[in-house]
Amino acid sequence: MRTIATYPKFIMSPPSMIRRFEGWTFILMCLLFLFLQSSGIAQPQPDDSALFRDGEILLSKGETEKALWRFKSVVTDFPKSPLFNEAKFRMGICYTRLGRPRDAIRILSELFTTFLSPSRMVQIFSLMGDNYVELKDRLNALQWYGKGLLIPGQPNAELRNKVKSTMDASNTEEELKSIESIYRGAYAGGYAKLKLAQMARRQGNDLLARRYLMELEKEYRDTDYMPVAKELLDTISLSIKSKYTVGVILPLSGIHSPFGERVLQGIHSAIKEADYPLISLAIRDSKGSPEEAEKAVEELVNKEKVIAIIGPLLSADIDRAARKAQQLKVPLLTFSQKEPASNKDDFVFRNSLSPLEQIRTLANFAMKELKLGTFAVFYPNSPYGLYFKNLFSQEITQNGGKVLGSVVYQEGQTDFSQEIKGFFKTKPVQKHDPRGKQEDEFKSLLSVDGVFIPDSSDRVGMILSQMAYYDVRGTFLGTNSWNGPDLISIGGKGSEGAVFVDTFFNKAPSPLVARFVEDFRKTFQRDPETLEALSYDGAKFIKEILQTKSVSSPLQLQEGLRRVKNFQGVSGLKGFGEDGRAIRTLCILKVDKGEIRQIWP
Repeated sequence: MRTIATYPKFIMSPPSMIRRFEGWTFILMCLLFLFLQSSGIAQPQPDDSALFRDGEILLSKGETEKALWRFKSVVTDFPKSPLFNEAKFRMGICYTRLGRPRDAIRILSELFTTFLSPSRMVQIFSLMGDNYVELKDRLNALQWYGKGLLIPGQPNAELRNKVKSTMDASNTEEELKSIESIYRGAYAGGYAKLKLAQMARRQGNDLLARRYLMELEKEYRDTDYMPVAKELLDTISLSIKSKYTVGVILPLSGIHSPFGERVLQGIHSAIKEADYPLISLAIRDSKGSPEEAEKAVEELVNKEKVIAIIGPLLSADIDRAARKAQQLKVPLLTFSQKEPASNKDDFVFRNSLSPLEQIRTLANFAMKELKLGTFAVFYPNSPYGLYFKNLFSQEITQNGGKVLGSVVYQEGQTDFSQEIKGFFKTKPVQKHDPRGKQEDEFKSLLSVDGVFIPDSSDRVGMILSQMAYYDVRGTFLGTNSWNGPDLISIGGKGSEGAVFVDTFFNKAPSPLVARFVEDFRKTFQRDPETLEALSYDGAKFIKEILQTKSVSSPLQLQEGLRRVKNFQGVSGLKGFGEDGRAIRTLCILKVDKGEIRQIWP
């Protein structure tokens, strides 16, 4: 019997079934491939952090094009990434390095609408400047570098160097003048002025070079290029000499430097660059030190051969400076209110507004013109307050008036109610208005014709407003320290009718004063005050004698200073007496309808 073997059916399938199976296998393989592609498992993509990190590495290696691609991918593919703005900033760096300034400026400008730290702002401003330099646009480059220099608390030596290197590439006088005009007062403006001075020096125009350098010394005293300017000025001064040299000693550094600068501006208003062939200035910094002031006098006389000295300003400096000037026999015109220790200093002239001068003028006007007879004094517990209080009381008494009492208060005090109520014996008076509200008013049981308050305008403003509240009436009298906007802005209606003394009023009805104020404002962009007027008059007084008289020595100038008694000064200066004190007419000012006006002379 024959055995027949059996097999599974699919093994015995015909070829058509095998082909059908292979087809299904192919379809499944394709579906699996598409699944793997869509799930990202087969080819993982980098995220924003990885792209940014790769860009940083490539940028540090100098592979700027590749780095740019990474940072651009972060910006394009991940707009909500926390690295978005950082990537833009680095794109700006890449474009700058690749020499594509317009792209760099475009991408960096987009960052100005975002929050930027001060250090990042400096970096962006610096890059903006670099790209404008690449475009040969120096004015815009300096603008961006200048913006970076204005950000406080940031290192700026690199920016200063970029400003200088940008301007060193400029060789035309026209461009430098344009930069000096556009950026006047800024770092670039001063450096342009130095470049103009150097150019004038090379062209042999020493007078023009000197004018630029003197302006630099006035306007850009603290810049890092001033040592170069001073060295050049010294060189020029050796090559050309004016007929007369006038020395100046002022505190130009330290805590008193703002006052020294104000005095110097007044002097420069009187002795200008146009006067150089006749008069030049030799300036020394006293640093607020009596020793430095004395040393400066000796140096100015022996080295600079000055014909006179203007200064010093501070009371602490006057004794030693005056003694040295007297010893060397050179006229010293000082602005210090302090009397020198010696009364035999016939070479010392005091062009200052003295306390006694103020009190005599004020007391005389109050008693003779205003017909005031009884007075009170409110004064701060300070040497200034006590000194003026004693002077006023003595002057009133000597002229037949009466001081009924005085009240002292502390320097930092702001509430004066106890002092006012205690002295004037004010009592509350209740008042009922038609609406039924009860309001307190006050009535003073003690009255005086005038109240003298020797203090600053802001403090006096507070006192006057409180005097008005407590119904204290009378004429309020003060010194030149009242001459400020705070008197009216703080004092309000309480300041109305207040009378005080000064030696200068910038709204005085005088063509001489108006011309001085206009010229000063044009040069220094602010109004002059008493200190500037005094220094202007002192310098102009010396200048006029040197212009009109044949003066060949300090002794002859000293004689001229004593002889002139008809000088017309903006501060009322007419000349100097035998004791060296200024002869002048002070002015009386009054608050009238909310404005300060001159009422005498």
